[in-house]
Amino acid sequence: MRRIPVLLPVSACAAALVLVITGCSSGGSRSTQAEQAMYAAVSKPLAAAPSLPAGEKWAGGRAQGLRMAVPDRWVTVAPAARPGALHAVGLGRLRPAVLNAVVPGWASPGSVTLADPGPPGDQAVMSLSCAAAALPAGTNALTGLNTLAEQEFTAINSSNAQLGQTTVDGHPAVLVYNQMSVGTASVTALQYEIAAPAGRTCYVTLATEKQVPYEPAFSRFRPGIQLLGA
Repeated sequence: MRRIPVLLPVSACAAALVLVITGCSSGGSRSTQAEQAMYAAVSKPLAAAPSLPAGEKWAGGRAQGLRMAVPDRWVTVAPAARPGALHAVGLGRLRPAVLNAVVPGWASPGSVTLADPGPPGDQAVMSLSCAAAALPAGTNALTGLNTLAEQEFTAINSSNAQLGQTTVDGHPAVLVYNQMSVGTASVTALQYEIAAPAGRTCYVTLATEKQVPYEPAFSRFRPGIQLLGA
């Protein structure tokens, strides 16, 4: 069932945010528990940006408009290899327009694609990109981001589509959650959609068929995302 919950203020308690977004589930499955852990984490305000932790490295940079701390094991995917990496996580059969809605900017020259390798192939793929904001005229940042997310939901036709309000590096953001069937694959796409300086919208998108380990992990990436000048 498709669910698009009402946004709550960032200062609202984590429990309230989880209940609104997950439909007050009792948490009987590992997937539901992982999803609740993710939303609980992204509802909490962030302290000052930490230094780069041991075992992590920076991905992205000024050319991309943002950078983020990722585990050392993640590898950068060359542009020519990006279609293969997306295919490895179940997205290879999507029409181009739908793929661009799931992973905005993945093919743009200024984007960065990363993969978490593991046998028998990539376990997850993450894309970092920024573009002109394209927010609807007359909307504030959060309302505009909400509208962009709903446009994504419409293009993707997800089996489960959710969003929640948060902040990234002190800027308004929404966490976008999509689950979809692509052929025989069940793919989860997680995304921070961020109202960035200089009239930009930045996207950090992770796609995987293994949602249970990656949902909590995705929330832990948030403190290490830094927006950079255009």
